[in-house]
Amino acid sequence: MKINLYHDAKDICHITVVGEIESLKEEMYFIEVVDEVKYKMLHITFLDANILGSKIIEVLDRLQRDGCLRMFVLKSYLFSYLYSLGIQSNFVASKSIANCRDEEDYKIDLAEVHGFLAEVKHQYGYDYTLYQIDSILRRIKACMLKENIKVFTQFREAVLQKEEVFEQLFLHFSVNTTEFFRNPEVFKELRHKVMPYLSTFPHIKIWCAGCSTGQEPYSLAILLKEMGLIKKTQIYATDINPFAIVEAQNGLYPLKGLEKNIRNYRNSGASGSLMDYFSIKGEYLEIQEDLKENILFFQHSLDGEGILNEFQLILCRNVLIYFTPELQRKVLANFAKSLDHNGFLILGKSEGILHNGGHEFFYDFHKNLKIYKGI
Repeated sequence: MKINLYHDAKDICHITVVGEIESLKEEMYFIEVVDEVKYKMLHITFLDANILGSKIIEVLDRLQRDGCLRMFVLKSYLFSYLYSLGIQSNFVASKSIANCRDEEDYKIDLAEVHGFLAEVKHQYGYDYTLYQIDSILRRIKACMLKENIKVFTQFREAVLQKEEVFEQLFLHFSVNTTEFFRNPEVFKELRHKVMPYLSTFPHIKIWCAGCSTGQEPYSLAILLKEMGLIKKTQIYATDINPFAIVEAQNGLYPLKGLEKNIRNYRNSGASGSLMDYFSIKGEYLEIQEDLKENILFFQHSLDGEGILNEFQLILCRNVLIYFTPELQRKVLANFAKSLDHNGFLILGKSEGILHNGGHEFFYDFHKNLKIYKGI
């Protein structure tokens, strides 16, 4: 990270941040620079950052409420994240899409896509060759539309030659749709059947695979705290998207959707108040700090080899639907190796183990809720 600073004749201080803010040291340096500014108005531009830490978010929110900040960002991911938290910024688009036609006008040859995915794997190390091709095509078209590139061969060259274009495609490939206590009937079964059984273990290890922006692991932490089990539990929360991992670590969430999250919480069998686990900061919520203590967030790809640990519970909900049956089988085999003999696996509402060979590794514990036990 590099910070450029200058002021103009209008008593405006301009701060330009080059590069991602990747460490706590860089985060504190940025805050120190901002705090030392004595001008009436700050113009802050983030040229490369896709995500910001919670301490910086808090400073930006304060400056905005004080009426002394104008902010400019060049990355759509950061713009969307700030907007969701009620922090206004100006999105500086690198390309104009004013003349773009409908997404259907973007014709792509399927054979070229398979070759392109192999090249992406070789160049960047991310393997999408066994993802569902229809989902891949939709996301490639969306990225082409955004980049205003109508010819797939030109898009292919841009992705392979410019890391910033691949970064945008990567974000399109990453699906981050989640909420607190999503599918509350699953958490109700966890509360009444699964966790009482796991409470007999001296230590509980849980893996949230594809944790997105953190709502699922925090929901588990809340449930475990209410059951008196949080102190002897370690939650491993992983996702392929490193920016989503930072969001999860921040633990900051928009007020929008709060009513649904509260409804989910109540329908999960809880008797308390969901708001007991948050602080209201401006137009967003901040998760209680103590709920982070037993969660380890880190980037991880499910198409890799090997096992992470020996878990008593693995949740991988609404991830396998984007994989081919071949990759689903590989992931389920790794889950089986990573699961304690008496452990549980929970999949998403539209997922199962019937068509991917998963019955070789698991059997039904609660078929309708997609809860399984290892064989």
